[in-house]
Amino acid sequence: MKKYHVAEVFRPNTMPSYTYINRQEKRGTTYETKLKRALQKVGSLIAISGGSKTGKTVLYRKVVPEDKLVELSGAQIHSVEDFWQQIAENLRIPDELSMAYSSQENKGGKAIAGGKSSFMTMLAASVNGELSKSSSQGENITQKVMRNNTLVLKTLIAGDFVLVIDDFHYINLEIQLYLSRILKAELFNGLKVILLSLPHRADDAIKRNPDLIGRTVFINLLPWTKEELEQIARKGFDLLQIPVSDDQIAHIVRESALSPQLMQENCYNLAIRIKEDGEEISMDAVRRAFGDTVEAYQHYKENVQRMWEGPAKGRARRKEYTLKNDLHCDTYGLFLLSLSIDPPVMKLTSAEIHERMEEILQDGEDAPNGMNLANVVKHSESIIKASVPALDTLEWQNGTLYILDPFLLFYLRWDEEWKQNAIR
Repeated sequence: MKKYHVAEVFRPNTMPSYTYINRQEKRGTTYETKLKRALQKVGSLIAISGGSKTGKTVLYRKVVPEDKLVELSGAQIHSVEDFWQQIAENLRIPDELSMAYSSQENKGGKAIAGGKSSFMTMLAASVNGELSKSSSQGENITQKVMRNNTLVLKTLIAGDFVLVIDDFHYINLEIQLYLSRILKAELFNGLKVILLSLPHRADDAIKRNPDLIGRTVFINLLPWTKEELEQIARKGFDLLQIPVSDDQIAHIVRESALSPQLMQENCYNLAIRIKEDGEEISMDAVRRAFGDTVEAYQHYKENVQRMWEGPAKGRARRKEYTLKNDLHCDTYGLFLLSLSIDPPVMKLTSAEIHERMEEILQDGEDAPNGMNLANVVKHSESIIKASVPALDTLEWQNGTLYILDPFLLFYLRWDEEWKQNAIR
């Protein structure tokens, strides 16, 4: 029987193999199958939406061969030139190509500079008419081809590449409009494009170009279920021959905030403690594994500190609240503490936040409510968005708080240092 290593079974930061879960949408079709069919439907834009860390990247990388992927991040596209430059760099197309052939050959010659070697022949065939200058020596002719947007598009299409744009909603609105027009025109010519976004941003490209209506295949990744996350643990621990109990698995699922990546990481850290450190399997070992996991997210430390400190203006005049343990904190510390208590949830109405505050306040203390509470949440949202603008963390909409980042919630729950600093 093969002996499996922890690092090959639980893989939080890369494509899982042994613990990959082929999820299904409501009608029973797997997301893999739906994406494969969408890619076969030439002329369609594919929009994959889902919450942060729900497996959007894992899905398309499972379906599309690595050597056919051209991946861009919307957070790094600040101009039209950025868009074309990043594609060209991804494809390794140089600024200038040399096409060499003899005077007796036709001009679909052999490219002799740069680019991905596997498709340079196709690239050579696609650049007729793109030549800018030529020189000859006897019977050998070399012609120069300057890289341009048309050449980049032809290369994408001729090489059957799949262009993936993550976080499309981060791109400037004017550039979104430009890209939507380009996509609409080139989809007809065979360009394959996948846009990744959050659920409420899934139709951004269509809003910019209504002509994409009817040409877009939407794949909405539903939040992971507890049963799906349990499959990760059961598959992995069975292969590693670690008899983790149902209660222990349920606890890991609960704390992983419906995130497959957090589930992989928590399982990995528990397996390391048992397999390599020789610990007994217990709830205490599970909790210590959570402590190992939260160590990987210390980059939240400064951002969370800014949140519990709140805006500098009026800081000295803020009301102090007394907690059940007789310690004190102000409104901003109280707000973050309310997010960190049981049960872990990713969506809270203002009334639910108020109730959770009352749970941790000493009897007789009145929790913030109404506009006071709304202002605290709005300021907290603004603070963390200013700290990490490229990361979806918190969103306050119509009296409801959405925690978009499961790692932030996990940090709030399992890091003790910020709580000690926020509470006096």
